[in-house]
Amino acid sequence: MILARILQVVGVAGLLACAHLAWQATPWGGEGWARARLLYAGAGAIPALALLGIAGLAAALRRQAAEIAELKALVARLAADQPRRTT
Repeated sequence: MILARILQVVGVAGLLACAHLAWQATPWGGEGWARARLLYAGAGAIPALALLGIAGLAAALRRQAAEIAELKALVARLAADQPRRTT
């Protein structure tokens, strides 16, 4: 779970850095329109979003593994509670 949180933190930090770079590429945040900075910001946002996606998948897999373990325990308990048929 710690790895997923680290990936989320790095992904959000990357997105914030890309947003800052994109802001600097505008006339309001920089010297004027800078197409290269906008391109770099967009290109950097892709791996940051990928890190967030990987973290989300890791968290979902962990939840599913826990749910599968609960279901296995339930099936084992139900199988142990049923009387055996001797026909």
